[in-house]
Amino acid sequence: MPLSIQNLTKTFRGFTALDAIALEVGEGEFLALLGPSGSGKTTLLRIMAGLDQPDAGAVAFDGEDFLVQTPRQRRVGLVFQHYALFRHMTVADNIAFGLKVRPRGQRPSKADIAARVSELLRLVQLEGLEKRYPAQLSGGQRQRVALARALAIQPRLLLLDEPFGALDAKVRRELRRWLRHIHNETGVTTVFVTHDQEEALDLADRVAILKDGRIEQVATPLDLYQHPASAFVHDFLGGAVHLPGEVVDGVLAVDGWRAPAPDGSPVGPVVLAVRGEDLILSDEGLETRVLTVSPRGPRSRVGIEIEGQALDLERPAHDPIAQLAVGQTVRLRPDLIHLFKE
Repeated sequence: MPLSIQNLTKTFRGFTALDAIALEVGEGEFLALLGPSGSGKTTLLRIMAGLDQPDAGAVAFDGEDFLVQTPRQRRVGLVFQHYALFRHMTVADNIAFGLKVRPRGQRPSKADIAARVSELLRLVQLEGLEKRYPAQLSGGQRQRVALARALAIQPRLLLLDEPFGALDAKVRRELRRWLRHIHNETGVTTVFVTHDQEEALDLADRVAILKDGRIEQVATPLDLYQHPASAFVHDFLGGAVHLPGEVVDGVLAVDGWRAPAPDGSPVGPVVLAVRGEDLILSDEGLETRVLTVSPRGPRSRVGIEIEGQALDLERPAHDPIAQLAVGQTVRLRPDLIHLFKE
């Protein structure tokens, strides 16, 4: 694993931003750091970049101690949410900046810099815009310039801090597909910070979910969704209700509903975590009240309440649940059961 992080700890005025973080990122891997605000994502990224120093722990890349190297020595590419482009420079000059400011002995020739800029303009699909200034570009184009500038130095590690946060939803979706294409072409090891679950699951090879400065789980998007390690991970990756229950002699009991507990379930008091997509109509199940029904062409959104907890269900218009009436009380049974120790 080129990037190795061990026992990383960072506090700010008594607040623990990172608590003994351990993480490894493979060569050419695209890893997403996902979590709510304040979970430690950006602090971890800034330490990788050399913009902050930890209180304890180690960060190594290809066996080199990153913590004794300057940001320039680390050869890390950085892309931020707000572009950080130089307004007085053209697109071409912005992209070339990291190459032009290298020490004389390490600086490429003017011809080599021009060739590199031309190559990157093609890669980020901005050919013909090299003479424009940032103010003459759209938000999506500015972010492409920022990425090209980060790639110009041929980084060993590319760090992206909420790079699409300032863009509208349509542009974000377009740039997600484009960014994954760029990663596949360059093969650079990439760490991507986001609080957007869909973004992380769509882009990353693996996702590390953080909460309160700790890593809750690291896994592929599919494994995270199908096998969450905690109720927090389950809920964070999609809206859910959490209901208290108990497992005794292999039987789960929740609010009067009983069902066989899955193999390997914890025994005693548990939390049943239920996503809307896992609920089906049944004569036996959890008592549910319909709050809203919103037809949306071929699909409908149905708002329900279970044990005082609200949940939105997306269903095809022909689905029986989409035919329910507001105020109706029915029973819904979880088709997939996730249990966590209380």
